Amino acid sequence: MADPTAVATRKSAGKSTGKSTGRSAAQGADGTVNKAAPLPARWVVYSAPKGGTGKTTSCKNTAVAAAKDGMRVATLDFDPQRTLGQWHELRRPHDVASIDHYEGTLDDIEAALAQIDPGRYDVVFVDTPPSVELYPEATKILLRRADLVLVPTGVGRFDKMSVIPWMEFLRDYGRPAAFLLNRVKRRSVSLREAKLELGRVGRLVPHEVPDIEDMHRVDDVGCSIVDVGAVNGADECLGAWYFIRHELGI
Repeated sequence: MADPTAVATRKSAGKSTGKSTGRSAAQGADGTVNKAAPLPARWVVYSAPKGGTGKTTSCKNTAVAAAKDGMRVATLDFDPQRTLGQWHELRRPHDVASIDHYEGTLDDIEAALAQIDPGRYDVVFVDTPPSVELYPEATKILLRRADLVLVPTGVGRFDKMSVIPWMEFLRDYGRPAAFLLNRVKRRSVSLREAKLELGRVGRLVPHEVPDIEDMHRVDDVGCSIVDVGAVNGADECLGAWYFIRHELGI
């Protein structure tokens, strides 16, 4: 595990746009609206016990969709592999949606969370490492901070065996959560079966992200398919963000 003090650094891809669609107004006691008072950031946590379920890809795609929708967005990476951080370092501030990026470790979760000024952002998207069961107390702290937990998953047997018990735990723990199916083949029997099986234990984001080559090719230049637009899969990622936005009430 990396030294928390070494990885708890902040990086930024350009200045925040400061744009928001309905998150910046607060109502005073006299009923007047103070448009200068920002509301606290909402937190979206991507979590699944198993690696390779699409947490990082889902996190970055919906973060970009939110930024393009006018939200002030930050990402927070708890994965020691720093996949999200490395992707962010490749982004070109003048060509892509503005996202601020932070990093930390579950070993020092309070310090990692304290980096982020909740009044500066509308949404914070959090990427987590696999094997969250190794950090039970830190994971519970993070889940209590979450306004929504998304559980990315493919349709394979071992993905489902991992995420179904996790969704049952989230439900018992009282956290709002939903499955986000990704890397799927449309109109396949496996997709239909997975939706039925997962739907027995939790909600499903009503937009499945397809398995496409462009999803990985744009990583090489620090983009997401939502940055690029007009490519297969971009609409589904936007649809996932719209689901998140309605769930958060923003």
